[in-house]
Amino acid sequence: MNDDWMNHPKLKQMSQKKLNVIKNLITQARQKKPDEILPFFMAVNARAAKLGIRFNDDETGIILDALKENMSPEDLGKVEMIRNFAKMMGNSGSQTIK
Repeated sequence: MNDDWMNHPKLKQMSQKKLNVIKNLITQARQKKPDEILPFFMAVNARAAKLGIRFNDDETGIILDALKENMSPEDLGKVEMIRNFAKMMGNSGSQTIK
């Protein structure tokens, strides 16, 4: 499995708490079947939001890029829909944790 996502420069600016959430999310998602990854991501994102953790566009992109390697073309299309959804949610004025 490719862990190039861990070298993304945006991760250096992130709190250890948020970085740990992302690492755990990616590790757990990689153990899922390809058709389970997107629903899993959405559920984790919702749980994180309840804890006050929100992923900005860059962070969502890093997560989804790390998860794309095992996805079907159909699921890759869904990733783009999630990216667009995340951008809309990010513009809602919600507070994020760095």
